[in-house]
Amino acid sequence: MPFAGDDARVAQLQSLTGFLTALALFLFVGLLRRALSTRRVNLAVKQFFDELGAPQRLLFLYLVARLAGFFWQNEFHPAVAHGIETASRFFGIIAVLRLGDSLAFAFIRWRGRVGMPRILRSLGVWAITFLCAAVLLRVEYKLDLSSLFATSALLSVVLGFALQETLGNLFAGLTLHAEQPFEAGEWVSFGKYCGRILDVGWRSTRLITVDEDELLVPNSLISREVVINHMRPQLTDVIELMITVDLDVTPARAKAVLLEAVKSCPLVLPIPEPVVQMASFTADGVHYRIKLHTESVLVERKALDQVQEAIWYALRRAAIDIPYPQTTVSVRERAPEAEDRRRREHRAEAEDLLGRIDFVQALSAPGRKVLIERARFLEYGPGQAIVRQGEQGDTLYLVARGEVGVLIHAEGAADKEVARLGRGALFGEMSVLTGDPRTATVVAMGDAGLLAVDRDAFERILSAEPDLAQNLADVIARRRLALDAARATQQAPALEKESSNLLSRIRDIFGFRRPGDKAIG
Repeated sequence: MPFAGDDARVAQLQSLTGFLTALALFLFVGLLRRALSTRRVNLAVKQFFDELGAPQRLLFLYLVARLAGFFWQNEFHPAVAHGIETASRFFGIIAVLRLGDSLAFAFIRWRGRVGMPRILRSLGVWAITFLCAAVLLRVEYKLDLSSLFATSALLSVVLGFALQETLGNLFAGLTLHAEQPFEAGEWVSFGKYCGRILDVGWRSTRLITVDEDELLVPNSLISREVVINHMRPQLTDVIELMITVDLDVTPARAKAVLLEAVKSCPLVLPIPEPVVQMASFTADGVHYRIKLHTESVLVERKALDQVQEAIWYALRRAAIDIPYPQTTVSVRERAPEAEDRRRREHRAEAEDLLGRIDFVQALSAPGRKVLIERARFLEYGPGQAIVRQGEQGDTLYLVARGEVGVLIHAEGAADKEVARLGRGALFGEMSVLTGDPRTATVVAMGDAGLLAVDRDAFERILSAEPDLAQNLADVIARRRLALDAARATQQAPALEKESSNLLSRIRDIFGFRRPGDKAIG
């Protein structure tokens, strides 16, 4: 027959075992959170780290309650000691349940499976917590909570008013879970908020914004707003922006320039194709609506930056003005004087740059004047292509400001930079004078200003002075042979042959013959 002292010792042993087990779990959770704290860049790891916080705090409360019972049990009133003992049991049970829940769902996520929605997990945890509390109160204090709620109408009214907002968030969360207007990982906008969904809780929805800030938005607020899901029905993101162009520019030309600028941006998807439409006429000018697609809303800011920068440079190259506000009348009045001054500066710079080119020096004075008058200044931004390898071209370029890179493309290999050209460098003359396709791609290495002369200017010169074609052919042939190191020792017959070949091609491209030449056929 067991003695009362034996029962007491068994109870103490069980209590000590429970305390040591809780201490071991508390240290385990602490070390696990410490290890996870160095890897919180991953959202799944951060979620697991946060979930372990609740069982760690509950285990700490259990240990504190147990220590208080061990050391000060005799000093407390029996009712207080009983309450501490009951509280420690409650903390211990809930801590073990919460820890098991966190570890189980972390394992499920690690295996790559879809776990239970957080709102259902939260409701389950709260239901188990309430059930444990009810059982402990009934066992230890003979208190029946069901009868308390059933018989106290006043308590029900008080709780209803006190939990009105909380219950609203709860039912809104259940509605969101049932309708599923969005899922974890999708980008959404509602009201003034925009971000990627992390999860939907029983009270709020967690989002990560583009600026990497975490938002907790009450579910009841989301249920009252219009929700825009940026990843349904398609994963790509649609961007629309408005650009104002001067009224004097024809719609066809404005659309062509804007569309070319948008298509040149790497972040803009080629399919579906960008669209440029005329939106409206205003006092400032014509508004054009541009619609384009990007991979996701995550790159929207970068895409807008690329597109607007490309449009600025494209409009500048095409000499199309973005209208200034009409309220500043003085600016509009001084515009002609500013334009005239800029034209004089460009003419002087064109005369200086063109005067350094050997085949331009071979032209007559009237011919050089035509080139200077027809020269245009164009601006390009970093990385923008000026000419592309293999394309036909009717414009030659002189670098007036900045640097450009010359790239050669080989089949199956990336573009290779073979040279950089600075102020005064010339490229593209063979395409203009002979019709050859571009032999390389030239891109701006930074902000670059270029002097451009088109084929029409040379056509006007050679139609008036056909004999100048021979001078051009001689100079260009001499330049081509001088640039080829392997053929540096060419003799006069090779030079004469190269000059004759170039002369024939110049005549073909500009469509004229010398007097006395017979037409073929």
